[in-house]
Amino acid sequence: MDKDFTKYEDATTQIRELLDVVGALESTAMENRNSRKLDINVDAEREDGHLDEDEFLVPAHIIDTNIRREQSKYVAYITGSRRSAIFTSITEPTTATGELERDFTDKTRYSGWQVPLFKIIDGMQLHGYSVAEVQFDEDKSGHFAVEAVNYEDFGFPADTRDIQACEMVAHRHYFTALQLRDMVDNDDFNEDIVDILLGGNPDGDSYVSVESLYEVEKIMFKHENKVFVAWSCCAKCDDWLREPRPLYLGRRDGETLQDEVDYPYVIFPYMILEDSAIQNATGRAFADRTVQETITSLMSSFVTAHRRAANFYFAKENEDPNNTNVQTSVKFQPGALIDANIKQFQLTPPDTSMIAAIQSLMSQNAQEQSQINYAAMNRKDSRKTATEIQAASGEAQQLSSTQVSLFSIALKDVYEWCWRIYQSRVVAGVLRPAASLDLFLNHEFNIKPAGDVDVIERQEKSQKMMMAWQVVAQTPLAPVFLQNMMRLMFPDEGESYAKLLQVGGEKDQLLQQLMQIINSLVVDQQTGQLTEEAKPFEQQLKMLQAQVADILGQDQQQNAKQQQQGTPAPTG
Repeated sequence: MDKDFTKYEDATTQIRELLDVVGALESTAMENRNSRKLDINVDAEREDGHLDEDEFLVPAHIIDTNIRREQSKYVAYITGSRRSAIFTSITEPTTATGELERDFTDKTRYSGWQVPLFKIIDGMQLHGYSVAEVQFDEDKSGHFAVEAVNYEDFGFPADTRDIQACEMVAHRHYFTALQLRDMVDNDDFNEDIVDILLGGNPDGDSYVSVESLYEVEKIMFKHENKVFVAWSCCAKCDDWLREPRPLYLGRRDGETLQDEVDYPYVIFPYMILEDSAIQNATGRAFADRTVQETITSLMSSFVTAHRRAANFYFAKENEDPNNTNVQTSVKFQPGALIDANIKQFQLTPPDTSMIAAIQSLMSQNAQEQSQINYAAMNRKDSRKTATEIQAASGEAQQLSSTQVSLFSIALKDVYEWCWRIYQSRVVAGVLRPAASLDLFLNHEFNIKPAGDVDVIERQEKSQKMMMAWQVVAQTPLAPVFLQNMMRLMFPDEGESYAKLLQVGGEKDQLLQQLMQIINSLVVDQQTGQLTEEAKPFEQQLKMLQAQVADILGQDQQQNAKQQQQGTPAPTG
């Protein structure tokens, strides 16, 4: 007989199984966070006997460092673009969508919009995946909001590969007593069940505690081709806090409310593996924990050994060679006379090979996470070539783009959820858009995060153009090339820059050609010096060169660069 999760007795077993999963995730999350913080109380360790009085502990925060180093590319991805998403009409591909993109961007970038995404990115890096929830929120301009879900607060079967295939998911929340009371009045929570949860007398106020947090679960399950949502508190209650009802996120079809058929949760994986059960994913805490512990141990031992080697030690010489077991102690005081033969010694400093081992471990760790810190960059000699460095940089950039592209796939799902809510509210006449109503009524769109184009491609192309500019700068292609580079690197100001370059482009080319002709006539190509015929006109040539340089916007460095590239300036 099929289970009917709308009945609490049928749902309870499944809910408890999901809460067991949540408990295991909570343990993993705590371990990951402790590894990242590496917050060790040295004094407590000494009191417990784990460290000697002269022993040091030097934490190596490899996990946190790597997370912070990687985060910049994700942050640039979501904040570095003028638009949130790119809309392409499937109905009519030639349709201009600029105004719609600007409107949607305004709706997604409400006050504080970055914070949940930053949390999602951080959790994804640390644990291996994170979860976002798209909510219906009438307080937001687009009537939607994106929230981050804590890693350990979202329960689903351990072998899950696709959230949408789950019979049920559980999202743990924590509320104060006052919040729960408010939810009785505004969210149809069962008052009797809330009283049981709070453990107080309904006629009194003993349960009203601002400080205490009560654990409850938002339960979603699929039933009759719809997603149902309910609230429970399995630990203390024997019935629903709120009875199951179809999930509604504000969408309408005319006057009819549209119930959802998918869970409004999106998984953000840190990486994709072929055995891709979601909970098998691992992040930087797992990848870096061993090397972090090893480097911490080596650094601590090295510092402790150096400290001990810097101290002076004294021993009383044994005057009776046959009495080897007698232990004596000598207390040194200023001005004291010591009636004994004392010898002084120091411990041998630690071998520097320990530092080499630490550097090797850090280099290997950097290489594994695609940092530009490979053999070409780490060699101690001077044989690093531009080609080697460029190759290392290119490989790191390619792998970095792969990671961000994976992030963009999940972000696309989030934006599609947001668009469905916003579009439906506009069509229903609840919201008035800034863009043309025709775009909401008569088009189906393919949506992708704008960072795919506006950030990744722009950054990669800009780097290539900057490298090519060294070759192009002294060719007739330079003006056009520079115009395109300005447009690419500075989307907001680049067009005005390009127009200015275009206005003066023809004149600049003529002046450059004129200078090249003059140089060929007055400069000896073998010696690079002025010819005998031209020496009487040296001052006039210098003045002419300065005037042309002012017009072209050249400085002394550019003149020297031209001289190196085979177009020497007239000099005495």
